[in-house]
Amino acid sequence: MEWRPDDDSLYYASYTQGFKSGALNIYAGVVGGEVPTIYYDASSGKIYNMNASYDTVEGETDAATSQAPDFSKGLKGVEPIPADGRNVLLPGFLKGADALVKRFGKLDLQQVTAPSIECATQGFPMTEGGLQQLAFRKEVLSRDPETKAIYFKSDGSDYVAGEIFKQPTLAATLNKFAEQGPDYIYKGEWAEKLVQKTQALGGKLSMKDMETYDVIWTEPVHANYHGYDVYVYGLPAGGGVNTLEALGLADLAGLADKPYYADSPESLMILSNITRVGVPLTYGGTAIGAALQMDLSYEGRLKPETTARLWEIMQAGHFPGVIPPKITPAHSDGVVVVDSAGNVAAMVHSINTVSWGTNGLNIDGISIPDSAAIQVSAVAATVPGERLTDPTNPGLVLKDGKPVLGFASIGAGLHQRTIAGLISVLDFGMTPQEAINAPAFGFTEFTAAGATGAQTFGEGDLSPEMIAAVAELGLEIKEEDSMCGYWIAIQIDPETGELKGGGPREFDISTGGRAVGY
Repeated sequence: MEWRPDDDSLYYASYTQGFKSGALNIYAGVVGGEVPTIYYDASSGKIYNMNASYDTVEGETDAATSQAPDFSKGLKGVEPIPADGRNVLLPGFLKGADALVKRFGKLDLQQVTAPSIECATQGFPMTEGGLQQLAFRKEVLSRDPETKAIYFKSDGSDYVAGEIFKQPTLAATLNKFAEQGPDYIYKGEWAEKLVQKTQALGGKLSMKDMETYDVIWTEPVHANYHGYDVYVYGLPAGGGVNTLEALGLADLAGLADKPYYADSPESLMILSNITRVGVPLTYGGTAIGAALQMDLSYEGRLKPETTARLWEIMQAGHFPGVIPPKITPAHSDGVVVVDSAGNVAAMVHSINTVSWGTNGLNIDGISIPDSAAIQVSAVAATVPGERLTDPTNPGLVLKDGKPVLGFASIGAGLHQRTIAGLISVLDFGMTPQEAINAPAFGFTEFTAAGATGAQTFGEGDLSPEMIAAVAELGLEIKEEDSMCGYWIAIQIDPETGELKGGGPREFDISTGGRAVGY
């Protein structure tokens, strides 16, 4: 294990001994989250797709009435909402971690978990970055006595920089997980505590929900893009569909033959419109498909003819959210691992929330996030008790049967950053870091009425002249770092094995993420 106790993160301590040993994270909230994974097995050349995302709650039949945060002031201005058990979903991380270790592991679960237990037990010095994380949601983390006892000192006072932050309760829970396996979390004492606590806050989560949860192994979705084989997160999730569809639209738009988006208002406009398609279709594909008289199910969207028809509709300005150019007279961690045997893993590691455990709940050291609160419409559109749709999308790119790129993204602009990053590397020959350093193509705003909204970019990434030129085409640019998310990647030279990694820029790091070599 390589662990840097001076790292400027409150919650990050990972274990990777070639990914075949597995990976765990000491961020307690993430342990209660999800872990969608794409895995390349070098010995067989096979690519695996594991869905360990959230399940919805079978008894929650009126999710549309759940409380949701107010995003009108942007991500930085989101205020906590009251504690609500209805905002808790079924977590997949520990079930997924166990499944990965069993299927691909060289080490057993106790060996894989040991470094995280050690870190939680011994603790690490509190840094300014960690203190900022605590201060950001002090009100929320002080609601529940069990939570408050973890994140503040025994007298209730704040930690100061340099003091050792320990999590003995989490260490005890991880010990039981290591010894008893996922049954302790999903069928045993931990599950019972989670159900009891959420029901006391109005939630419908039951032991049946917990006991029946399992990971889903399916095939990744795949397409060829300009000579590259792109494998991304498969059904029943939608993130992979979004990515392949967007790459198909980029191909039809001829973006590879146009100037790079950071240098061309027209290219930027086209790329923004392309990334405006996936998110609305993920959450409203049935309704939009009915309006457009098209099969916009996930299966339907994987067909080339559907992509071609979408492109026609976009060009005509008839797709919701897409901005036709004006006629004028003259923007939770992404993890990518490559080991010495050539195995490649790309995953997203997230609690899938904006406010780091808004409910303020903690079950034996594990923070319980309010993940349903920021995706009320998606939960309401999901059959109670079934897997929630997931826009995250880790992926792999192969060339002539060999992996050449592993990537992952998280944050508000994860879809946009993914597409911009892939096009930058695959079409414009950039390294991952060059692609990340390019103007941060972030989240696209949508209004409740479905009207068009601004395209987010990193603050100062575009010149005033570029912003003005794009505005002339009819696209508003909004500069806000917090809405860009981040994209990370490792590029692999298939001949020499040389690795080129790309890690988040300074403003990206505020949302999480690192690029670390061992």
